[in-house]
Amino acid sequence: MVALRLAKSVVLVCVAAILLYRRQRDPVAALLALAFLTWTITSSFDFGTNAEFARLLDRCRFLLFALALLLFPDGSWNPRWTRALAVASAGVFLIGVGEALGLLRSELFLPLAIPCILAGIGSLIARFRLSMDYALKLQLKWVELGLVVGVGLILFARAGSAASMSRISAMPILWEATFQLGIMVVALGFLVSLLRYRLFDAETVITRSAAYAGLTIALVATFGGTEALIQNVGQLYLGMNIGSVSGGMAAAVAAVLLQPLHERITDWAEHRFQPDLSQFKLDMPELLERLSVDASTRQLGDEVLQHVNAAIHASRSAFIVNGRETASCGVAVGEVRRWWRKAAQAETTLGERVPNDPLFPVRLSLSSAPSRQALWLLLGPRPDTTLYGREELDAVRSTFPALTHAFTSAMAREALGAAVDRREKCLRDAIADLDTRMRAIEAAQRIGSKKGASRDC
Repeated sequence: MVALRLAKSVVLVCVAAILLYRRQRDPVAALLALAFLTWTITSSFDFGTNAEFARLLDRCRFLLFALALLLFPDGSWNPRWTRALAVASAGVFLIGVGEALGLLRSELFLPLAIPCILAGIGSLIARFRLSMDYALKLQLKWVELGLVVGVGLILFARAGSAASMSRISAMPILWEATFQLGIMVVALGFLVSLLRYRLFDAETVITRSAAYAGLTIALVATFGGTEALIQNVGQLYLGMNIGSVSGGMAAAVAAVLLQPLHERITDWAEHRFQPDLSQFKLDMPELLERLSVDASTRQLGDEVLQHVNAAIHASRSAFIVNGRETASCGVAVGEVRRWWRKAAQAETTLGERVPNDPLFPVRLSLSSAPSRQALWLLLGPRPDTTLYGREELDAVRSTFPALTHAFTSAMAREALGAAVDRREKCLRDAIADLDTRMRAIEAAQRIGSKKGASRDC
């Protein structure tokens, strides 16, 4: 127990220290740091006869945390009703102080404090829906993820502790570990959000967490329901307790359903929490089929790059086709041309990540045999300078066959058009030459006729 609380205290102190050091002028970071420090003090020390001081610190922690929720992340009162909620939280704090000092005999603090915290969490949701700033929304997603997982672990620990049998010595340690882990997850969620660390990975982490949680619940429900059904059917028709056979059969059913459940739940989570990437997968086949009919390579590249940047939040991107810069998005074509010349002269391979390249750290070849003359998709970093996850790059790579076909069709049309233009130019030159000759012959004939007429005279 002591080791678990010590680990939690270390995490909270480190989070508070990092917030105070990295966000020195941020009032929200200061409120959270003080809240975590008071939380560490009240949960790590036994005050003995000074219980009143511990209760006062606990009330201070409530007020600090409630105000941090209402002001998160930029210190503004948005929406406006958060001001009234802050006043209400201050009133609840005063009630708690009165109870801690023995001035009030009521037991109203805890029943009133819980709704205040829930309302603060509701203000985060309202701020998320009202905001048009994508970076702020990602910050709120990190906090919401930490709160959902952390509070879920805390509630699960409290429920398990209340329902567990005291004779099972290992269970209290498990519930205490789950409770302390929940507190640490809440603190780390705020830390990652305020520091904007891996900000654009919030959607990926939430998608994975939701998919794993949904798959676990589905498998547990399938196993439990199948086992109960087999047990009841055995008792009804066979008049006997099947016992372990029902467990084995239920496990077999769960194993058979694992793959389809995983695919369905993952697709649902991606559609719900990564709508840009999910929409990219749905729209690209139809878009490429339409563009492969009559679009040029530049039109094709410009259209595709806009969708790629929106789906994976790339700061810049470009296409290199047959060693030439064909299209770019978020960066000037001249800059891409200079970068490609340097890359072509360098000895490093292109089909790898180069994190220290500020312009295009990710280079993806559309052909199976990468070469300097192949089709290349160049990707810049995300706005927070981080690179992309496996799911995002796999989504982009899934379009490569259709994209290669579209580029091949566009280049074939351009080559045919160029050949037709050359043939037409040759024909025009030949016709112009014939016209010149005919004019020369006609002029010579006119001169000859004039000379003959002068001799006759």
